[in-house]
Amino acid sequence: MAIFKDRLEAGYRLAERLKLPSNSVIFAIPRGGVPVGYALSKAFKVPFDIVVVRKLPIPWNPEAGFGAITLDGRVVLNPEFEGYLSPKTVEEIARVVHQEVLRRNEVYRGGKGYRDLKGKVAVVVDDGFASGYTAIAAANFLKKFSPDAVVAVAPVCPVHTKELLEDHFDQVYCLVESRELPFAVASFYYDFHDLSDQEVLNFVEDLRKEGLFFPEVEGENS
Repeated sequence: MAIFKDRLEAGYRLAERLKLPSNSVIFAIPRGGVPVGYALSKAFKVPFDIVVVRKLPIPWNPEAGFGAITLDGRVVLNPEFEGYLSPKTVEEIARVVHQEVLRRNEVYRGGKGYRDLKGKVAVVVDDGFASGYTAIAAANFLKKFSPDAVVAVAPVCPVHTKELLEDHFDQVYCLVESRELPFAVASFYYDFHDLSDQEVLNFVEDLRKEGLFFPEVEGENS
């Protein structure tokens, strides 16, 4: 089943097939989307940033999520899980995950806010879209900054998830559209290790040296 050596190779293979407008800004979902977004930024010489969102893990299956939360604390829930979790449970999980989101923004982006995106195309990138709700949360967050368009890009996704994302993005592109069930992003990679903070920072630092890390602005997000 594995197709890609690792996330970096997947990103470069995406770049061979993908066309991005010159006013694009890559927004990688950490951590797994960072190597993919890095490859696209390098290949197209377009700016790169990190959109700090995170899935809300299902208590009995933490590898899967029932929604996602953004830097500003907004929660997006998968309606398929309605009734399975109490509002109190959702609130508690969201509170814990939001603390990690804030930590990651501090570590990866220096706690900075986001620039206005007028005249830009925001390209949300991950190593794969599973349920799609983390990407939807990212799109909702980035739309606050008024991009001309929001695009979703990943090496792999299920067909039904692509159809869902098309309701939230101006364009969706997956290199591999899978009809296999159950779907697992990890199954498409030979190397799918959990990235460390340091690995993320290494990618960011390399892009910063090339002037490709999208300039941040001081201040809190609202």
